[in-house]
Amino acid sequence: MSAETADWCIDAGNLTIHGTTMREDFRRSEGISWCFHCRTRHEFFFVVMVPDGPSYYDPYCKIVGLHSECSDLFPGRYRVWDDES
Repeated sequence: MSAETADWCIDAGNLTIHGTTMREDFRRSEGISWCFHCRTRHEFFFVVMVPDGPSYYDPYCKIVGLHSECSDLFPGRYRVWDDES
């Protein structure tokens, strides 16, 4: 990806990082779980992010809560994605 095709660029000294804008494509409820940030139980979502237009980057998945700091992963607990079984 060159600077002309990137949506954003960050100059980090002797390294330039180029990126593209991602948008939410899919959202599914993962149910109610304990949140270590909020110290309460609330709903979490499985979210698929895709590039907004032609891009070198692949889609990616993440688990999100009510805020960007939310985390429902208990120590020793991990998520297994369906395609890794």
